[in-house]
Amino acid sequence: MKFVTISKEEFDTFAKDHPNRCYLQTSAIATLREKNGWESHFLGVKEKNKLIAATILLSKKRRIKKEFYSLRGPLLDFKDEKGTLFFLENLKKYCKEHDGFLLRIDPYYEEMSLDRDGKETKEFDHRKDKEYFKKIGFKEIIAEKPSDTVQAKYMYVIDLKENLEDVMKEMDSKTRQMIRKNEKAGIIIRKGTKEDLPLFEDIMEKTSKRRNFENRGNLFYKNLYEALEKENRISLVFAELDTSIALLNIEKEKEEIAKARKDREEKRKLGKCNEKKAQIKEIEERKTLEKLKLQEEKIKQLKKEKKEKITLGGILYVLYEKEMASVFGGSYEEYKEYQPFYTIHYEMIKEAISNHYQRYNFYAISNHLDPSDPQYGIYLFKRGFGGHVISMIGEFVLPIDFVQYKLYQWKRKFKTK
Repeated sequence: MKFVTISKEEFDTFAKDHPNRCYLQTSAIATLREKNGWESHFLGVKEKNKLIAATILLSKKRRIKKEFYSLRGPLLDFKDEKGTLFFLENLKKYCKEHDGFLLRIDPYYEEMSLDRDGKETKEFDHRKDKEYFKKIGFKEIIAEKPSDTVQAKYMYVIDLKENLEDVMKEMDSKTRQMIRKNEKAGIIIRKGTKEDLPLFEDIMEKTSKRRNFENRGNLFYKNLYEALEKENRISLVFAELDTSIALLNIEKEKEEIAKARKDREEKRKLGKCNEKKAQIKEIEERKTLEKLKLQEEKIKQLKKEKKEKITLGGILYVLYEKEMASVFGGSYEEYKEYQPFYTIHYEMIKEAISNHYQRYNFYAISNHLDPSDPQYGIYLFKRGFGGHVISMIGEFVLPIDFVQYKLYQWKRKFKTK
């Protein structure tokens, strides 16, 4: 076995078919990171001239020495103990030789199989593979909350079936109901372009203030979009209220009620009407008509004050090999009653199935699935679509220069206070 420097092309070819591939461990993201002062190192292990392990190792100077980070890597074959330990040992040596004080890794590799409630299913258990890292001297970061690690430890996913009907069967009835309700309400999706990024950034800025998280900013979204658009690996999707469709659907519902009333009167004339049931139905219809009248007035006012199609929210997707991932998203508070994410996710799940993606990733959820957790509602929303929780094997750090590492830790703690 040989520890070698490899080309971008060699890495991308290897990564594309690796079972633990992730869009963050690609040359496109490495190029993006370089704009923020990181340097990229393409490294691998070859056996009989064949690449068996690889990573993009990012490095950035932190005052005196460098932090090294294999973002969602390295790409290893955990069944190959000899090759895995050889690669990790040589990564440690490489960082030391290149003035590093810290090596951070967080492979895109599931720790164990979990169900939709986050409970173990015993289908697989990879926790023993953490021993590889411990043998080299890595320490696991204990993730009490999502912000404790650079990347999310827990995510929510749907392993997609071949047809939509099978996926729909696993959704909660409330989710299916909301999808139908939104369709009737005139909620549609629109695919955005790079020119729509300022609109998306505005949505994210308002959402971040409301939910108390840091918005990445327009430059970040622009750089990410440009890094991934060449290979069609990014998709910007907006939910819109189409007022014309909404008004048309209201009119159709009113016409259906009028027809039902006419049919009922015909039955009355013929003496075939169940009056008790008819009276109950007529009370329901009056309530529905009153509700439709209010909806109609509101939609007409929105159409007059705003425009025919009103943006409700948006999601930025990353598409990499067999996974479609919803990585950033937000909505406008003033239109929260429309709950646009039901429509966006449903339409994009349909698209993922049509394009033969194997997994739909809703992305991060809270580390503790506890009803008292402020983020529990987000988990419940994602859970409503079916699918299950996934837990990554974790984030590990290897201190190379202990003095510099302790100083770095102290500064980070001080910064977050």
